[in-house]
Order: sequence, then C-alpha cells, then structure tokens
Amino acid sequence: MNHSHNQCGRVNRRAFLSDVGMGFTGLALGSMLARDGLAKDEAHAESMPLTGEPTFAPKAKSVIWYFMLGGTSHLESFDPKPEVTKHAGKTIKESPYEAAVVGSPFYRKNVRDFAGTPRELMGTLYPLQIGFQKRGESGIEVSDWWPQVGSCIDDIAVVRSMWTTDNDHAAQLQFHTGRHIFDGFHPSIGSWVHYGLGSLNDNLPQFVVMGGGPGDCCGGVGAHDGSYLGPEHSAVTMAIDPNNPLPFGTPGNNVTV
Repeated sequence: MNHSHNQCGRVNRRAFLSDVGMGFTGLALGSMLARDGLAKDEAHAESMPLTGEPTFAPKAKSVIWYFMLGGTSHLESFDPKPEVTKHAGKTIKESPYEAAVVGSPFYRKNVRDFAGTPRELMGTLYPLQIGFQKRGESGIEVSDWWPQVGSCIDDIAVVRSMWTTDNDHAAQLQFHTGRHIFDGFHPSIGSWVHYGLGSLNDNLPQFVVMGGGPGDCCGGVGAHDGSYLGPEHSAVTMAIDPNNPLPFGTPGNNVTV
C-alpha cells in the first residue's frame, strides 16, 4: 500500500479510512482462518501472528460486555464527586464552577444537542445518595452500595477519563460505536466482536440484549444493532419474562412435539 508522506496531523480522510478498514478486515479474516485451521503456521507464530491475536497471548480468554442502559450513576458507583455534595442546594450559578463549566467557551463551542443549541442545565445541585470508601491496595474509591465489588477492586480496571459533549441520552447511548447519532446507526461493540472473532458455539447466541427490545430507551437499536454488518451480527433480544425468554421461538397451538 502506497501513501503520500503527510506530516503529523495531516493524514487525509481517504488514507485514514483505508487503514482503519484494513485493520478490521484483518481482524475478521484472521479469526475466520484460524477457526478453519488455515492460519496455524507454527513456524511463524511468534513473529507473525495470523490469528488476529497479539504475539503474547493475554490471560483473558473471553470478554463479557455489560451495556447497562439506565444503570447506576457513575457518580454513585466508581466516580465520586464530593464537590457536588459540598455545594448541594445551590444553583449552578451560585457554585464556583459556573464560569468554568457552563460558561466555558469550549463547552459552548462543542456541545451538541438535538435542538441544535445547548439546553440549560438543571439549576439545583443535589448531594450524592451514598458514601465511598477506598478499597484494596489500589485505594480506588467504590460506592458503599457495593462492598463485595470493592473487595476485589484490585482486579478491576476503572476508567474515569471518558467524557462527551453530547447533551442528551440518545447520543450518549451510541457513544461506544464511535459515531454521533446524527451520523445514523453503526455497528455496536457487540456486533464488531461477533463479526471479528466469531463464535465457538453456533447453537447459542454470543450477543444478547435483555429488556424491551428494539424500542428501548432513547438510542433504540443503536446500542445493539449490527447495522451494515448484517442482522446475523445483531443482538438476540431476550424478553424479561423468565418463563418465556424467546417469545418468537415459542411453538404455536397447532404445533405438537
């Protein structure tokens, strides 16, 4: 592949998309070849891994991705904000952060909203509902609601550096696809994993969504759709009724066993 030698920060759009596309292609192809026994050349395994895996195999053999739509607030789980409690009862303007946050030129320039203009933030600050304790040798703060999780926090990676300028739920629910909701639906993380790594068991779904199905809150199918990868890479919807988890698989009255 030939590229013009662009200066750092000057890579053109076509070259960027080409490189990214080849990366995903290699991931999927390597996995499919390995599954069929065609990418098991032991002589080159150390220097040229063909399976899509790194040279030094990771300890983890699988990944369980929980996308908990409507889950516990990060402020009351792993990301305490003591200043929120300190200034509880005040309005945003009465707090020392009005100019740094709401009045920030960066915020006003980059915030995106369905309405096209930034909405007003809720005026009153409310205290956190639960306390935090530093847990384990790492000293990571974990909510008092989760003492059992806190007991094994040294085995958990907590990422607190993510942020977004999208000021609405629907856009943030698509945050993990790498696209803004105005760009349309794109494959979710679960779809990419299924597409690239395949399945060890074709008789069981490797990617499921539990809850209300495609009509779930705000982002709809964007959180679990295969988009242009195809419906075979979309999540299998599981109803919340434990007695009828797959309503579309229930035999009709005229079907006998």
